[in-house]
Amino acid sequence: MSISQETIQAVQSSIHIEEVIADFLTLKKKGQNLWACCPFHQERTPSFSVSPAKGFYKCFGCDAAGDAITFVREIEGISFIEAVKYLANKYRIDIQESEPHTQQVQQEKDSLYILLNLAKEYYVSTLWGHPEGQTIGLNYFKERNFAEPFIKKFELGYSLDAWEAFCQFAKNKGYKETLLEKAGLIIQKEHKTYDRFRGRVIFPIHNVSGKVIAVGARMLNADSKQPKYINSPETDIYRKSDALYGIFQAKHQIRQEDSCYLVEGYTDVISLHMAGIANVVASSGTSLTEEQIQLIGRFTKHITIVFDGDPAGIKASLRGIDMVLEKGLNVKIVLLPEGEDPDSYALKVGTTAFQHYLKAQAQDFITFKATLLMQSAQEDPIRKAGAIREIVQSIAVIPDAVKRAVLTQQCSKLLGIDEAVLNAEQNKLIFQKEQEQRRRGERSLHAHTASMMLASKSEPGHKLEDSIKAYERESIRMLLSYGNAPIEDEKLLYSYLLQELEEVHFRTPEYRKIMEHFQHQLDRGNVADATYFIQHQDEAMRKTAIDLTASPYEVSDHWEEQHQIYTAKEEDDLHQTVFKNILRLKLRLIQQLIEENRAGLQNKLEPEEEDKLLQIHTALKQSETSIAHQLGIVIW
Repeated sequence: MSISQETIQAVQSSIHIEEVIADFLTLKKKGQNLWACCPFHQERTPSFSVSPAKGFYKCFGCDAAGDAITFVREIEGISFIEAVKYLANKYRIDIQESEPHTQQVQQEKDSLYILLNLAKEYYVSTLWGHPEGQTIGLNYFKERNFAEPFIKKFELGYSLDAWEAFCQFAKNKGYKETLLEKAGLIIQKEHKTYDRFRGRVIFPIHNVSGKVIAVGARMLNADSKQPKYINSPETDIYRKSDALYGIFQAKHQIRQEDSCYLVEGYTDVISLHMAGIANVVASSGTSLTEEQIQLIGRFTKHITIVFDGDPAGIKASLRGIDMVLEKGLNVKIVLLPEGEDPDSYALKVGTTAFQHYLKAQAQDFITFKATLLMQSAQEDPIRKAGAIREIVQSIAVIPDAVKRAVLTQQCSKLLGIDEAVLNAEQNKLIFQKEQEQRRRGERSLHAHTASMMLASKSEPGHKLEDSIKAYERESIRMLLSYGNAPIEDEKLLYSYLLQELEEVHFRTPEYRKIMEHFQHQLDRGNVADATYFIQHQDEAMRKTAIDLTASPYEVSDHWEEQHQIYTAKEEDDLHQTVFKNILRLKLRLIQQLIEENRAGLQNKLEPEEEDKLLQIHTALKQSETSIAHQLGIVIW
């Protein structure tokens, strides 16, 4: 389903951003704004500001910014439409659908979500209500000691051992085989159609918002030639590299605990939940991906990887540790006893002992890697040097230089290697990586780099461009912040500013875009303000508007009253502020034209062309002098 523009506007006009964010964070009032530690990066001092008056949040630490819809999208990891639905439900706003012919792609995705939810309900119903489901599926889960509340929590199910049981069920509900195949629920081969997951117990895979996006299934017949586990194929709503099993059930606990356990399989996740550990997800048997790490990173920066007691499997998974470190997250490792996995070990030792084991055995990655690699190196000096180099490689990928230094010290003490030697090797690795990145950049951007090098030879030109951008930025800031404010002769600021800049073409794309959009709205009889752009669906304009109107500093009225100190505000003299900014912008633009004209005069020209450029130069210098005089500055 796609939501109408009227519904989106109703949501935007009804929500209070402080109420929405307070559902996730504890906010404290300071001045006009509310503050908290940012949920999108690790920090001890609050830099996450919420402005109820302006309707946006802004983190002055990691630069995250947006309105209430953006916040819900980012914190829950859901789409724009899903965030609007969430807020519409919170504020009890009726949802209206938009025109169907413009929403074909979204409708197809929605159809897949609906169909997979139907499949999930069918498998759950079969598990609990069908004799085969009870005898085979439910008994299997109970043999694994899965308690009923957790079977229901993860919506586990069973698919009948029949060729077309679910296919016929779905077709009777009106679904076509083409959609069933697109969802990965059936297979069509050599004019035959059959259920993909027949005769298996079902583990639905949910996205962050709780929608079923795929299915994992385990074969129960030990004699079968089929693989033990199979997953849904990738579809328009499911990419294996993006998904984590259990993320929906774990996300709130991960955020609350500020840590996440990472295990391998579905049953491991459920076993940890039954052991009272709910902040756990699984990579579902695939190698850990950057997308999965980023997904965890939305909720915490601390990952503990739980490895089965299988030395060969551990060494194959070491790359995952480096990927976590490279993304700036902190990683610890828990190694289970040989031959055990989380499911079997939790069952063997019991809940309390298992919880204690996970906490007591968690090692930092240096200790873990050193122990693992040094055991295999034994007394072989060559292999030992290789092991040390591999540990240093892991430290070298960490983006935080301070963290690298601390870990290098630890590595030096643990391995008995001089810290200077480790630093030298680390610096070499970092240098090699930077060189490789530089070479890749040079190969792909050779032409662009050459042109930029030529342009950079003119330092004054670069200074002028930076200055022009700054004054364009200030013009847009004034327009958004005070556009409707009256200035001299009761003229509104936006009218004066647009009139004065009528002949000026903004050079900076993001500011030009806002100016053009403002003018477009004005032509339709609307005066767009900061709130309009902050709530705009265009992410670039929304981000720019917030950056321009947010400030980490403010002077409270109470402070002025208490100390009897008056602080000048720019609102006190808007006309002069905007007037001088426009003059400075025009001055810089004229100076840039002078530079360009002067460059033209250096070429070999015909007398008529040279005379024309000299006339232009004279006119530009006169304009420069006139504006400089108005600003009270001297131009040489």
